[in-house]
Amino acid sequence: MPQYMVNSISAMEWPEGFEVTPELIQSVIQKYNDWTAKLQESGRLVGLNKLKDEYGRTISGFGQTQTVTDGPYAETKEVIGGYWIITAANYDEAVEWARGCPTLEYGGRVEVREVEDISAMM
Repeated sequence: MPQYMVNSISAMEWPEGFEVTPELIQSVIQKYNDWTAKLQESGRLVGLNKLKDEYGRTISGFGQTQTVTDGPYAETKEVIGGYWIITAANYDEAVEWARGCPTLEYGGRVEVREVEDISAMM
């Protein structure tokens, strides 16, 4: 069965006037845990990872001319918070599972991309 990467892309800012409390954060975390549990119970979940909150490194360039910088920076309007690898019969089914991602409740977006296992080609 094909595998799909579900990327959680969140806005870096909450809407003005929206109060972010410890209780809200716990509630959001619980929603992600519940959604992930549904994926696991359905047999769809292959793997998942949350990206660390600290920023990483960005490599850019062409050929031997490469630049490494800290980033992405806080000026970034969106950030990938994590990803899940799921199985689904096709894109339509993968999208239906991805619609349950809590990111969509908080102004973010979710990308669904089919992944291809190339390990056998190595």
